[in-house]
Amino acid sequence: MNLVRAVTEECSTVVVARIGEHDDVDERDSRGLTALLVAAGRGRVDIVQALVTAGADVHAVDPAMGATALHKAAQSGSTEAIDLLVAAGAFLDQQSPVLGHTPLMDAVSYGHDDAVAVLLGHGARTSPRNGFGQTALEIAQADRSTDIATLVEARILDDAARVVGHRLAAAAKTGDVQEAERQLAAGAVVDERMPTTGTPDDDYTPLGLAAREGHVAMVRLLVRAGADGRARNGLMGGTALHEAAYWGHPAVIHELTNGTADVEIEARGAYNGYTALHDAVWRGHRDAVRALVAAGADPGAEGHSGMTPSALSATHGYSDIATWLAGEGSVR
Repeated sequence: MNLVRAVTEECSTVVVARIGEHDDVDERDSRGLTALLVAAGRGRVDIVQALVTAGADVHAVDPAMGATALHKAAQSGSTEAIDLLVAAGAFLDQQSPVLGHTPLMDAVSYGHDDAVAVLLGHGARTSPRNGFGQTALEIAQADRSTDIATLVEARILDDAARVVGHRLAAAAKTGDVQEAERQLAAGAVVDERMPTTGTPDDDYTPLGLAAREGHVAMVRLLVRAGADGRARNGLMGGTALHEAAYWGHPAVIHELTNGTADVEIEARGAYNGYTALHDAVWRGHRDAVRALVAAGADPGAEGHSGMTPSALSATHGYSDIATWLAGEGSVR
C-alpha cells in the first residue's frame, strides 16, 4: 500500500510499523503529497515522529501551493508536530509561493492560538508579508482574532525591547568605542547576536556590525576582547570579513587579517558560496580586492555557481580588476 494512503486510512500503529518497510518515505501520491505532508496536516504526531526519524524530507513542498509540512502542522494546530518539525530543521519562516504565507500566518488564519504561541516561541518572525501584503498581525486584526493579535503584538513589543537591550551591538554599529568598553567591562557578551526581527541587523554579532560599518577601532577592540572572527552574520550567513569586503572597507580587512583575529579567509557565504574576495569583486571595491589578495585570498575560488572572483570581475566589466587578478597589471 502507498504510504500516503496508509496515513489517511490506517491507524497510527499500523502506519508506524509500515514506515520501515518502505524504501522511499518521501514517495508521493497522485496529488503529489508525501506522507509527512499528510501526517502533519492531520496532526498525526506519532506518524510525524516516525517519518522524521526515518529521514523524511521536512523541506518537501506540495506541488499545488508550495506549502511545507510545517505549514500543514500550523494549519492543523498541532503544537507537538510543530515542535518535531522545527527540531528536525524545517524552515521556520518559509513562505509558500502562491499565498506567500509563513507557517505563523497559517496558524493565525486558522485560529490556532496555541500553535501561534509555539511558533512565536521558536522565533517565527512577524515582519514578513503575504501575497496580499499582510503581516501575521494584520491577518489576525482582519479576522478579528483578538487573542491571537494580542500574542503577536506582545512578540513585536518584546522584539523591540530586545533590540534596545543589545547595547554592545548598538555601540559597535555606531563606532562608539568608549560605550563598547563600558559594556564589555559590565559583562556584555562579546559575540551576542541581534534578535531576528525583520531588520538589516538581524542575527549580526557586534564584530559583524562594526565590520559592516567600517569602524576599524571598534573591530580592533572587539577582536582583542575575544570576538569570534569566524562567526556568521545576518541572513546571508557571511563572516565579518565578508561584511568588510562587500561594503568596501580595506582598513577593516587589514585589521581582521593582520594575525590578531581568528578568521577564515576562504570562508564561503551560506547563501551563494562566495568568499570575501568574491564580495569585494562583486561590488567593485578595488582597494578591498587588493587587501584580500595581499592577505592570501584565492582569485580562483569557486562559489555555488562555479564563478570565481576572476571570472566575476570580467562578468561585471571590471577589466582593471580582472587584469590585476590575472597578474598582468594593477588595479587603478
